[in-house]
Amino acid sequence: MGTNTGANVASSPVKSEVLKDNQFRIDAVPVGSGLLVGDAAVFNVAGSFCATRAKCTHRGGPLNEGTLNGSTVTCPWHGSQFNVCTGAVLRGPATEPVKAYRVVVEGELGSVQREN
Repeated sequence: MGTNTGANVASSPVKSEVLKDNQFRIDAVPVGSGLLVGDAAVFNVAGSFCATRAKCTHRGGPLNEGTLNGSTVTCPWHGSQFNVCTGAVLRGPATEPVKAYRVVVEGELGSVQREN
């Protein structure tokens, strides 16, 4: 059996581009879902992207795995709820908000902007 030595390169420059730690492909986050991007959770709220720190402020639950209803994510561990666009606590047991980040979309790529 022969070995294929030819490279199979995608025709789209975006598909072959290596993503940075803070970048994601927008088609990887369907409406109503979340995605872990580095240490942030990116959410698609009705076609707009919002991002927060990925860990719940209560006990560190993975917010990117939580249920998204509109702009509200529910932590899968203990049920704390946060607004994914502002980071505000909507329901405990968490008492501290999560850090919210700005998301910039350029073409098919999005990036989480973390201000220091």
